[in-house]
Amino acid sequence: MRRYRTGVSSLLSVCALAGVCVSSTADAAESATCQPITLVKNIAPGPAGSIPDYDVQTPAVSGKTIFFTAKDGTTGLELWRSRGKEGDTALVKDIFPGSKDSDPRSLTVVGNTVFFVADDGAHGHELWKTDGTAEGTVLVRDIRPGTSDSGASYLTALGNTLFFVADDGVHGPELWKSDGTEKGTEMVDDLLPGALGSGLSSLVVFKNTLYFAADGGPHETELWKTDGTKTGTERVAVVRVIESDPGEQIIQGLTAVNDRLYFFAGSPYAKRWDLWKSDGTGPGTVRVTTLGMSPSDYVKGPAAMTISGGLVYFQAGESGSLWRSNGNADGTFIIKPSSDARWLTDLKGTLLFTAWDDASGYELWRSDGTVAGTVLVEDIRPGNDSSAPFWLTVVDGKVLFSAETTESGRELWSTDGTMEGTSMIYDAVPGPGSLSPSLLTPVGPRVFFVAGDSTSAESTSGAEPWVINDCTPPELACPSEVITEAKDASGAIVTYPAATGTDNKSEPPVFSYSNPTGGTFPLGPTQVTVTATDESGNSAQCSFTVKVRDTHAPKVTCPPDQQVWRTSRYGATVEFPVATALDTVSPASLTYNPPSGSDFMVGTTPVVVTATDASGNSSRCTFNVTVSRQYARNGCGCGAASSNEFFGGLLLTTLAVLAGRRRKSGSSSNG
Repeated sequence: MRRYRTGVSSLLSVCALAGVCVSSTADAAESATCQPITLVKNIAPGPAGSIPDYDVQTPAVSGKTIFFTAKDGTTGLELWRSRGKEGDTALVKDIFPGSKDSDPRSLTVVGNTVFFVADDGAHGHELWKTDGTAEGTVLVRDIRPGTSDSGASYLTALGNTLFFVADDGVHGPELWKSDGTEKGTEMVDDLLPGALGSGLSSLVVFKNTLYFAADGGPHETELWKTDGTKTGTERVAVVRVIESDPGEQIIQGLTAVNDRLYFFAGSPYAKRWDLWKSDGTGPGTVRVTTLGMSPSDYVKGPAAMTISGGLVYFQAGESGSLWRSNGNADGTFIIKPSSDARWLTDLKGTLLFTAWDDASGYELWRSDGTVAGTVLVEDIRPGNDSSAPFWLTVVDGKVLFSAETTESGRELWSTDGTMEGTSMIYDAVPGPGSLSPSLLTPVGPRVFFVAGDSTSAESTSGAEPWVINDCTPPELACPSEVITEAKDASGAIVTYPAATGTDNKSEPPVFSYSNPTGGTFPLGPTQVTVTATDESGNSAQCSFTVKVRDTHAPKVTCPPDQQVWRTSRYGATVEFPVATALDTVSPASLTYNPPSGSDFMVGTTPVVVTATDASGNSSRCTFNVTVSRQYARNGCGCGAASSNEFFGGLLLTTLAVLAGRRRKSGSSSNG
């Protein structure tokens, strides 16, 4: 089954490169403004294009800048740079002034410097470097003085040093190193003195050391290593396919796999290839197995060694059979014979590759390292017409590739290794015309590729730089509601948990908050809006509430108990002092029950004072108002008396009453 994405959904389909897209109105609006693929710059308008389809050089990525070769119709084939937009895409330098090519090749990043080989017309093909500016693009050293080429090749970075093979015209091809300066560019060692050189090849970094193959003399093929010094350059082992071989033997394909180094050793005399492995020592350099192949298979040779799921995969033989090895003879065997296996790519421990069979043609396959587990992912172009998946490139946990169908031509596809997860990203040239993407290279949040509109033979768009844009907003989660207690009338200083978010790209999103943590939040609820923005400018928002509340009641203090004389038949009207209330957040209001100025009956009446703040918190206190049964001696008693005055007067009244009763009692007895 073929699956296509078109229209608006195709704009969102780039999300499939990284998994789930958040569905929301904001996300839809964002996606609607983001084009999934765009032409970076039409450097050389017309059918020829700026990037020739012959001997295309692999781009180099330094930071978020890609360096590539192109010609604009005025200059020849020169070094260019881009960050994925037209405004930042420019010629680095016209190294060979005019329309002739400087032909930059072997672009290699070491630290923040890009090394390459180019010809400025005066020195031949020599070692150059660039920092991305014209002023910083310079010849490192004219290794072979004059217009002859030094043949600099096998450029390999180890730490901050570049290693390569070059011929200075005296010592033949030997191992060199460079720190980017003329003085620091020198031959490491003359392994085989003389003008023929030591035949170095297959440089690889293993255990922080550079390993390589070299010819140690007549009929000697050797594995070497170096730390960059002459004394630290030494032979690891002599590798012999057969001891009786009268001719030179070959080492190629050095590949580091965890704690082992794998390589192929071949004998032109015996027309035989072996798989070898090494732990970096002489005794630990041994043959894994002989790859039993015919003489015609020998000519094709083994190639494309790739690591996936702890196994080594490679293609070998005239018909390109797919092999696997676990490092042992009995674990090394063919898992898909006569398949012309290509584009071997590891995806999370599963091997994806392009292979042929009579029923499907060239299609996308996967393998777990077993014969039974080596299966067709999907027959993208049904029948034996091939979709020919090319340029398999891992991007954000999926494999991106170009494939061809009858309906849509050659366009961009993606897969997760399953049939259901394999689909065309975007039909950039609708109908059978093709965008024909190639040279897929991740650069920051984008994927750089070379493409041209081949709608017809009269197409006016040749091969130019394009990018797949990141149109997927971050996934964002806000913290739960934050509740805290107010400290004063201004609210409270609140420190809340950070929002969390992820993006489909390696660079984490940047978070911004409408109300920063650690700031003062007023009393009541405040909505905090969080925005997460990725490096492509896609954004997502969420919000949460910070609630500052006042749950503490005011502190209320009642006046002392009040005692008053009776002023009427039933009691007295009493005015009492006010209570006091203290609240740290808001003023408190006071209510009295009964209120001051009320009529109080003879006896004791409790007065309840309630203090209530603006948040409704309340507290109470109580004091008593006591109205005497006696009238004041001055006949007023209209106000509250002090306790001393009240009780003093009460005592005098009581004594007067008792004295009167005694006089009355004495008069009665005398009579």
